Amino acid sequence: MEHIALRVSPRGKLTKGQLRQERKKGRLPAQIYGKGIEPISVFLEGKEFANVAKRVTESRIIDLDLEGKKFATLLKEIQKETISGNVIHIDFNLVRHDRNIHVRVPLHLNGVAKGVKDGGILEHSIHEIEVECDSDHLPEKIEVDITDLEANHALHLKEVALPEGVKLVTNPDTVFAIIKFAHGEPEKALEPEAEEAGEAVASSEQESAETTSEAVHK
Repeated sequence: MEHIALRVSPRGKLTKGQLRQERKKGRLPAQIYGKGIEPISVFLEGKEFANVAKRVTESRIIDLDLEGKKFATLLKEIQKETISGNVIHIDFNLVRHDRNIHVRVPLHLNGVAKGVKDGGILEHSIHEIEVECDSDHLPEKIEVDITDLEANHALHLKEVALPEGVKLVTNPDTVFAIIKFAHGEPEKALEPEAEEAGEAVASSEQESAETTSEAVHK
């Protein structure tokens, strides 16, 4: 998976007012966290982050370059200003290459389900799953082909084929896709033979009723 590269610069201890001034200059405060190390305070260039913001996810590794020293990280949290929605702070977690990591990965459904073509409605309530893997096997997303999914059938996470080296952490019995009909399953059309048989029975019942009626009036 392609990494995202960003340059960062050192950040000393600043007051809220000083941080506000730095944000006005286009610099975003950020923090790098990792097990066994003190948090590292840095600045990101706002324009540089904006250029890659759409590609940044919790499952994509971000390589931070701090004056030539590289840190492989994952996004932990993006804080935004309530009214404007502008980014005001970013937190990163260090990725350790000597142990597995737990991450949430997007779950994408591909294709048009057979049940949808038959008039059903697709319910897709799970859009990401938690997996465990090392940084070399971290998938950008998990894709599932649903073209064979029929009406009134569901797909469970245990049916998803995961890439090599990736282990599912989310409950495998979780339903992530199901096809339902809005007003119940549509009635199936009768076969020609069934229609003829039905007409024959109806005709026989009518003749019987007429015979009984004649017998009563005699």
